[in-house]
Amino acid sequence: MHSDEELGSFIRLLTLSKKEGNILELGTGTGMSLSWILDGLDPNGKVTSIENDPDCLDVARSFFAKDHRVSFVQEDAKTWIKKNSTLQFDLIFADTWAGKFSCLNKTLEMVKPGGFYIVDDLNQQENWPEGHQDKVLSLVETLKNKNQFFVLQIDLGSGIMILCRKPL
Repeated sequence: MHSDEELGSFIRLLTLSKKEGNILELGTGTGMSLSWILDGLDPNGKVTSIENDPDCLDVARSFFAKDHRVSFVQEDAKTWIKKNSTLQFDLIFADTWAGKFSCLNKTLEMVKPGGFYIVDDLNQQENWPEGHQDKVLSLVETLKNKNQFFVLQIDLGSGIMILCRKPL
């Protein structure tokens, strides 16, 4: 899955509101979403981008290796989240299994007050394996019931949900 233009524009918009922020991207892929994040980020902002697939990460690095704002990590996102669960971020884009379907609560705890958590791929896709739609529906219901967040689901791109952590 890759980010389409609508989702990318929306991610850039949210990043602009945290333009000097500390951003976490779970699932770099080849860097499409990362390009939108960086487009909204000031020179003092930073992005930690996690990707397990070395081939995808090589493609992303080929585009962004010289950008001082990006730190690439080749590691399973679930492992990374567990090791770094005390870190805090202004914006988290969860574009992989970990941070969505596993380690969700740990990931949400990493969102700073006033920070955003973004998840996509919520609209049913033809290529989903059997039973995945049920997992997505369960995730959506779980996120809607997170009282420490304001929640907005939008039928944009592949279907997104944005959570904003309430101030303490």
